[in-house]
Order: sequence, then C-alpha cells, then structure tokens
Amino acid sequence: MVPFNGFAGIEDRVLSVLVVVLVFTAASGLAFLGLIAFGVRAGLMAPKATSPVPPGSRTELWLFLGSAFAGLVTDLLMVFLGYAENDLDNPLFLPITVGLIALGGVLFISGAGLAFRTVRRVSHQT
Repeated sequence: MVPFNGFAGIEDRVLSVLVVVLVFTAASGLAFLGLIAFGVRAGLMAPKATSPVPPGSRTELWLFLGSAFAGLVTDLLMVFLGYAENDLDNPLFLPITVGLIALGGVLFISGAGLAFRTVRRVSHQT
C-alpha cells in the first residue's frame, strides 16, 4: 500500500519554495534565539549587563541548548531531505521538520519560563 502524499506531483514550484523558505526561516530563527538565550543565561554574553541577575540553572540551560539543537537538526535534515527534485514530494519532509520546530519551540518556551521565574524571584527579594 502506498502512503498518502497530498503534495505528490505538484507542478507549481512556487508553493514548494515558499514552504521551504518558511520552514527554514523558522528553524534558523529558533536555533539563533536558543543560542542567544543560552549564552546570556550562562553568563557568556553581555556579562556586564546581566551581572545582577543570577546565572541560569542547569535545567534552564539544557532547555535553551535543546531548542537550539532542534533548530540546527531541522536545518540539516532539510538539506539532506531536500535533494529530491521537489521538497514536498518527500512525505517525511513536513512532519519531521515541523515536528522538530514544534519540539524546539516547546523547549525554548519552557526555558524562558524558568528564566522569567528566576529573574522575577530575584527582583522581588531586593
């Protein structure tokens, strides 16, 4: 039995290009924001501006690093899955890439929640 592929045989390459641009931009942005958040909360970036704030916990840092990793893996998978003539002809393209971006987004939001709680707790104690 052949698996269902709703995008099989699309002649309109514009749709394929737009989907790839959207997914690639989301994955790259997730990786970029995850690495920035990891660097700031670890005290590696902007240490003078963030000196009154305690460094992030291990859990928080792993969540930010995991979100950046999910974005980078998505970019790599898009490169290797995209060797087909049309990216949307591959039935694994959208579920894998969107799933990894969603997982990275959940990790990023969880890390941001922990960071917000830590920073807020310190600001209320002073």
